[in-house]
Amino acid sequence: MPELTFKGSLPSSEGFRQAAAEAMAATNPVDDLLVLAERLPEYEQKSRMSSAGFHTQYEAGTLDGELQHCTEWAATFDLFLKTKRALDGDDERATNDVESRRR
Repeated sequence: MPELTFKGSLPSSEGFRQAAAEAMAATNPVDDLLVLAERLPEYEQKSRMSSAGFHTQYEAGTLDGELQHCTEWAATFDLFLKTKRALDGDDERATNDVESRRR
């Protein structure tokens, strides 16, 4: 996944756009998917809940107070699904793949 790090002063808006475009051009969606898949178990272990189950409850607003504010987990899972969907074109399959990794 592309990450931009600037030391010292921040670049101009044009410099930032150029750096972001270069980083995005060099990214590999398979590598991105692997990075995202490695992050999900950390959240799942802390909460003892699957990412798919969390996401369903998060979207419905039915999680307890602490978990309902786990926007980083929600964003990571959402990006995982979108990346997986872009690679294989099947959102339901992406969710099932996450679930099958837990078994």
